[in-house]
Amino acid sequence: MSFTIINAQLGRSKKVLKKILPPKIAREEIKQTALKKIIPTTMIVAESLTPLISHAEEANKVLKFGANYWNAENFVHFIPKIFKPKQERLLPPLGNYNFIPKNNFSKNSEFLRKPYSGTIEELEYFIEDLIPKRKGKKDYNPFYKKAESFVEIGKKYNVNPTVLIAIGMQESGRGTSYAALKKNNIGGITLKTGLAKFNTVEDCIEKMAEIIDKRLKENYNSIEKIGKSGKYCAKSSADEWIRNVVFYLNNM
Repeated sequence: MSFTIINAQLGRSKKVLKKILPPKIAREEIKQTALKKIIPTTMIVAESLTPLISHAEEANKVLKFGANYWNAENFVHFIPKIFKPKQERLLPPLGNYNFIPKNNFSKNSEFLRKPYSGTIEELEYFIEDLIPKRKGKKDYNPFYKKAESFVEIGKKYNVNPTVLIAIGMQESGRGTSYAALKKNNIGGITLKTGLAKFNTVEDCIEKMAEIIDKRLKENYNSIEKIGKSGKYCAKSSADEWIRNVVFYLNNM
């Protein structure tokens, strides 16, 4: 394949992608990624252009059907992997690319009884964005697909569900601790005999909500007050515990 043909195909591909990709990606990622693949060998260039040209049909669908075709499922389907951002983030549900965390609290904020202002879909997105991958997947994690459980149990005890999630993230190393993976204990719940074991993650969430509800009734109505009370974490680690819990809170 001659460089004349390659350059012509590259030009056509860039025109197509400018119509279907967000402007920032079209300007930066296409230019940088495609040109890097021209330098090594002609074959690499030809292979890199093939998936771009094959998506022209999808571009026509976007032009034909407009915004109704522009959704998260189709976006994932026809965007080549080479154009994905370097720091991968989950696609928000419902094709909405403007999701931002709903919380904006400090360690002294008295919000623990306040209902969560977002949707279950949004909360699921924020949870999955916080938990780490294992072998490229996240479904091993006890927090995975548990947003609805946190919301329902939070309502039952009149506790903001993101408080339970944030404390759980801190206590379980974002769902990666031995207790979380082997005992469904995401909340660091201990008994006289050691770490508690729960039949389900939901059982642990319920126990956490029961504890936080009790602390609120005792007037420990902020993350700082709960942390420094020594009634959830050790007083010696309270500062770190408070800082991390607030960090997780404000990512939801």
